Amino acid sequence: MKKALPYIIFVLLICWHAVMYAQDRFPRPEFESGYVYATNQMPSQRSQGWEYFDVAVLTAALAVTTWLALKRRSRQGLIWMSVFSLAYFGFYRQGCICSVGSVQNVSLALFNDIYTIPLSALLFFLIPLLFALAYGRVFCAGVCPLGAIQELSGIKPVRLPRNVEVVLASVPFIYLALAVLFSATNSQFLICRYDPFIGIFRLDAPVTMIIFGVLLLLSGVFLNRPYCRFLCPYGVLLNIFSRLQGNI
Repeated sequence: MKKALPYIIFVLLICWHAVMYAQDRFPRPEFESGYVYATNQMPSQRSQGWEYFDVAVLTAALAVTTWLALKRRSRQGLIWMSVFSLAYFGFYRQGCICSVGSVQNVSLALFNDIYTIPLSALLFFLIPLLFALAYGRVFCAGVCPLGAIQELSGIKPVRLPRNVEVVLASVPFIYLALAVLFSATNSQFLICRYDPFIGIFRLDAPVTMIIFGVLLLLSGVFLNRPYCRFLCPYGVLLNIFSRLQGNI
């Protein structure tokens, strides 16, 4: 039973995610009271100078993480970088803008002439990919706040059966394709809307999103970084760029 527990938790959270997605497949009811459905996708805007400051912090964090991972090979240093990233990019910046969600900004800009992507969003998309091309997936190692919150919650990871891992590993590709499709058609930012940790970072998400985030963290106690391995769409791109490392 103990061995089956992490698999049960992970299946439940995947099903919960599917239920939340299904809720938005159909038109929402009209309320005469003037009720407005909360999207909870983006926090208040910052000045352009602060946006570029965030880009500078991202670049510095990637550089330090690269040094810690490849030169010092310091596990403790990477944990402290994860703490910093969780505090700054997670709770302080409330998860926006993040490199994971920037996939949608790029897709929207490519397929819609009326939208001009902010330079800061483009840099958040490109810089971690360039680091992956040169040094591997250092963004995942200590900079991504989504990975950091899972890293700090992991206690006793276990291995999934190989055939289960193969099946679940295809989910990020499907998620990436759907995110690109929805943003390209100007429907919604799917990744931001169903970010499992955004409610934890902002402390104001719908109850369903908070439950999903908590389930994912509970699953992460037994499964090493379940969101990163089996859901993250940006991880697909990082993996591709990291595989090109040394081939150019």
